[in-house]
Amino acid sequence: MSKISHILLKNPVVVPAGAKLIEAAKLMKKNRIASVLISKNGRLAGIISVEDIMQSVVEMTGLDISVDEVMHSPEVTIDSDKWLMDATAMFERCKVTHIAVVENGEKVGIIRAEDILHTYRFEKHA
Repeated sequence: MSKISHILLKNPVVVPAGAKLIEAAKLMKKNRIASVLISKNGRLAGIISVEDIMQSVVEMTGLDISVDEVMHSPEVTIDSDKWLMDATAMFERCKVTHIAVVENGEKVGIIRAEDILHTYRFEKHA
């Protein structure tokens, strides 16, 4: 069984709280990523994913709103030393596809639900 620290996406893209949703969307496209972390006063404030942006568009709130209005709250975090089964349970419980990874309370990366699927598939065939 792997630990989260082995598969997390390191050096996550971070946008400041209050940034416009369109800015976050452009950064995701530019960096070919599906989520960004939101930072307020140097601390993790939340996470926003492509799914969150799409939901905003579906609800026709537009992209000229603040990321704060769409992001998941900061409690959707997991420590990098936790096991993948812990993350799997959190994905199911919180109904999210991306979780911010922290070490000693500091943001260090992002884990996606699909990362776990790929890891289990790889371990199963190894």
